[in-house]
Amino acid sequence: MPLELRRQRDGRLRPYWYARYEVNGKRFTVNLAVKIKGVPPASLSLSDLNDPGDTAFQCSRTEAQGKLNQIIEEARSKRNSTHLLERVYESKTGEAIESVKLTALAELWAKLPRRRPLNATYKQQCESSLDCFAEFVAREHPQVRELGQVTRKVAQSFLEAEARRNISAKTWNDKLKVLRVVFQHLLPAGYINPVATVPTRETETVFRQPFSPEELAAILDVAQADAFIRSILIVGMCTAMRRGDCCLLEWKDVDLANRFITVKTSKTGQTVSIPIFPMLEEELKRRANAITSPAPLPNRAGEGVKLEGYVFPEQAKMYLENPDGITWRVKKVLALALIPREQGGNGGQKSQAGQELPLALDEVQRRAAAHMATVTDESKRQRMRLVLNCYLEGKSLDEVVTVTGVSKTSVSNYLRELETGAACQIVRGRPDGRSAAALLKKSPELLLAKREHGLRRASVRDFHSLRVTWVTLALTAGVPLELVQKVTGHKTTDIVLKHYFQPGREAFRSALNAAMPKLLMAGSAGGASVTKGGLETVKPDLESRIVEARKILASMTAKSWKQDKARVLELLA
Repeated sequence: MPLELRRQRDGRLRPYWYARYEVNGKRFTVNLAVKIKGVPPASLSLSDLNDPGDTAFQCSRTEAQGKLNQIIEEARSKRNSTHLLERVYESKTGEAIESVKLTALAELWAKLPRRRPLNATYKQQCESSLDCFAEFVAREHPQVRELGQVTRKVAQSFLEAEARRNISAKTWNDKLKVLRVVFQHLLPAGYINPVATVPTRETETVFRQPFSPEELAAILDVAQADAFIRSILIVGMCTAMRRGDCCLLEWKDVDLANRFITVKTSKTGQTVSIPIFPMLEEELKRRANAITSPAPLPNRAGEGVKLEGYVFPEQAKMYLENPDGITWRVKKVLALALIPREQGGNGGQKSQAGQELPLALDEVQRRAAAHMATVTDESKRQRMRLVLNCYLEGKSLDEVVTVTGVSKTSVSNYLRELETGAACQIVRGRPDGRSAAALLKKSPELLLAKREHGLRRASVRDFHSLRVTWVTLALTAGVPLELVQKVTGHKTTDIVLKHYFQPGREAFRSALNAAMPKLLMAGSAGGASVTKGGLETVKPDLESRIVEARKILASMTAKSWKQDKARVLELLA
């Protein structure tokens, strides 16, 4: 249990005494916070009998030794108290307290019992946070090796270190929440959760914006050029399902005879029932008539998945292998449909949003065939036709290269030549010579919104906006909230109203004007008014009822709206 003199990186002597000691087989090194005084030995060796240092140095050494003895005594006392507590717990419960190593936190957290299997992405994020916590404690508090040794001070130091990394408030809160769960479930009964009282940081909620009916029409027009993503967009528009549920929709969940979809949502596990709208019915019937039997696809767990059960097998394959690919193709469609551009250019028709759109698929094929007829090289003409057919089926450039055996450079050259010869847009995401990426970079505000405190912009117009759009249009049109919940699968009305009901001001005003009693909108009702001096006024007894009705409406909540509605109707009857 020796005292130590330590040097700084520049070689100078550190101003404080250090010590190494061992308690119950565990070794510790601490800064004793006792200043070195006087002149130390020239060799800085405490065992140098010829040069023990001056009197002041020896006094500070004695003070440091006393501090070390105190630390060792406290450590042994704490260990004895802990051991006594463990013995009492074992005698009361018949179970021995198991020591949880910090290095095993991620593994033990993943094994906690849950109602549903963990999402792979969420599991990876939480395990990364727990590994980061274990590494921090091992580096900054090497004497703490077990979960039961983590104090409020240790946990707080980790959270403060994370805050200094300038991570977002949401990321910080996510780390805090997973630590709470770990301490709550892995600490023995009677132990204090060191992060139970730590408050979460204030976050900024940015709500997704719904699309207007005109924007939905523009999106569908642009999606005509990408049959791969158009089907998923139609499902999202008509069902309010999430991206993954749309891509992984199975035929067993579709009842075309009764025009209903009954599916268990992947996020919440709730079973929802959704009526099939005519536009979706046409798409599903078209898919049913073109069913194929593709080869099984290995999923993330390495097991084989038979794609013939999916309504959209190609989209299901991409979602399972590369979900970001679905996101990017949706962004490209939204960029072309929603970002304004100059009129004129490629001979396409105009969308309701005012920008140019590709021609219909049959017209593109007709023009391209006319150009290919002018190509004299028969082998080139066959390769060009094969490339065009694969590309118009919605395949990416890499997929076209794989299927046709034509080099990527030749595929690009063929498509550009066909586009020029046919005098219309063929290449997806490149209207007027500009890519969708360039359009998004030039006008990011239509799909993204700046956060006041966040590090990155928030997505406000994406695939999930179709879900917000469905809910907003349904509630604005007067569809009962309970029916909307049956479609979305939300357990509480608060979530629907807070996160998904986002009407614009004019839509809000129009809906209220149409739905609310004329008495509240105009201030009078039929024979309920009298004229004084040419001005129409409300009768006194009715006026008091209106005042009462307004009070009820002002205090109305999502839970009380049924009772409040009945009271208002009774007052105004």
